[in-house]
Amino acid sequence: MSESSEESLVFYSQVVLQVENQKYKIHRYFLVRESEFFKDLFNLPQPEGTTGVEGSDDEHPLVLPETTIVELENLLRFFYFGMHDDYKASLTDWIAMLSIATRFIFEKVRQRAIKEITLLMDEIEPFELIRLAIKYDVEAWLKPAYCRIVKRNSLMTHAEALKVPFPMAIMLMRSREQYWKNSGPSNSGVFVSAVSTPGRPSPGPESNIIDSEVKFMELGSKESWKNDPATAATQRSRKNRKNK
Repeated sequence: MSESSEESLVFYSQVVLQVENQKYKIHRYFLVRESEFFKDLFNLPQPEGTTGVEGSDDEHPLVLPETTIVELENLLRFFYFGMHDDYKASLTDWIAMLSIATRFIFEKVRQRAIKEITLLMDEIEPFELIRLAIKYDVEAWLKPAYCRIVKRNSLMTHAEALKVPFPMAIMLMRSREQYWKNSGPSNSGVFVSAVSTPGRPSPGPESNIIDSEVKFMELGSKESWKNDPATAATQRSRKNRKNK
């Protein structure tokens, strides 16, 4: 078979996916082109005489674990109707796409979802933003969330502290304490705040405080990683991903 014939076969062939109790017949081309996971999966050699290959028909679907119907349908909608800069989706839809794109290594979809969610970041509650940043490994979302927590008037609640890793909760409480000690009401009763340049907001005093406390937290965490092989392996994996 010629190379062009093989490409046509990949483009027009279909695969049956199952998510929850729903089956979907979609073009294999999108999966192979956009996902390293599916590209490698479909390139695995099949033993001779194998029948009922996963994904070949409705009786033998390729089951996607830990995936929701909402996630897959948003991904398919994006593939078939929305792979352009003007594609509009809700924040919830972009988060669903980020989830499935991260799980199955759709790197371009992942980057697009991160870009769109970043534009809507202020709509996300800060502790939820931290949860998403940790779950989907988006470090750029952490500091904006930290700043919102440090600068807000209300104290952290016990329930909120339980939503983040313990060292991070301590870092946030220390940062809040320093910020409100340094930027609270002055002796004259006038609230002291950072001065912003027109069109370019100043990072404010909370930024330097958070940077310092994050470094302190990371130093402490590195010491604990040395005694925890599982955590150390996770951090090495994250570092390798960033270096790709």
